[in-house]
Amino acid sequence: MDRLTACEKIIMNPKISICIPTYNRKDYLREALDSIFSQTYKDYEIVIVDDGSTDGTAEKIKSCGYNVRYLWQENAGDAAARNKLIELAAGHYITFLDSDDLMMPYALERMTKAAEAEDEPVVVYGAYIRINGQGNVVGRDKRKLRTGYITRYLFEDILVHPGGSMWPTNVLRSEGGFDTSLPVCSDYDLWLRLSTKYRFIALDEPTFKRRRHSSNLSAASASNKMYELKVLRRFYYEKGGSSFVPQKVAMRRFSEEEYRVAKAFLKDGDFGSAAGHFRLCFQQHLNFKALLLWAFSALQQKLPGVDR
Repeated sequence: MDRLTACEKIIMNPKISICIPTYNRKDYLREALDSIFSQTYKDYEIVIVDDGSTDGTAEKIKSCGYNVRYLWQENAGDAAARNKLIELAAGHYITFLDSDDLMMPYALERMTKAAEAEDEPVVVYGAYIRINGQGNVVGRDKRKLRTGYITRYLFEDILVHPGGSMWPTNVLRSEGGFDTSLPVCSDYDLWLRLSTKYRFIALDEPTFKRRRHSSNLSAASASNKMYELKVLRRFYYEKGGSSFVPQKVAMRRFSEEEYRVAKAFLKDGDFGSAAGHFRLCFQQHLNFKALLLWAFSALQQKLPGVDR
């Protein structure tokens, strides 16, 4: 049964709802919250949906006396937790923050300024700084971010993340939220769909710190990469993506993702699955390395072909 704890001080009509899904992250959550309380922009509320944590997250929040709205629900997955956050949000805008990530101090101020400079609903987003489990900086995302209708570029690479981006609340609600059938990549699926309807505004400076550690939901397993490929194929062939993404670009992207899937299977020692995906990789876009790895995988499996 859901349990909702109200803020100690209710914030009426906040400009922004900072929405945090969490699951057994109590050791990181306090640092995430501290990064929010350090924001230069103060017109916000914090809403946390705890997706069935068993590590004492609720007790941690209560003992710290944080000014948040907190809801515990039975474990239903990341997408369901984010959908509940959209439902609960009272702000005009929503920005998500994973409970193990950190927000840059100026993020809310700059995202709000960029959004309110536009005459129509837009999505504002920025790059990130990589940190490790201990919070030490290990690098910076250097991909070129795009402004405008970015469907093609977003299809080619995951430029937008839940953290460090800001969305008009009614835009997220109008699209029906996140697809709960996807255990991972439900955010990428939604961003692709929204990119066909709304302009995206890229900021010049990083908006959040993204923590990478062994228990990240987005870890590059074969299963997770398969879901990313599913999202791409479904968007292109079933959700109108082919109207926005040139076929040559799509085939190259499918090929790249097949290669990543195959490498993950190869790492797991599943040579038959690896060979099948390496074959799909070079069939969709010529890749000599994939061809060599296909031959290697097939031989390791002692296959006469790769169809078994």
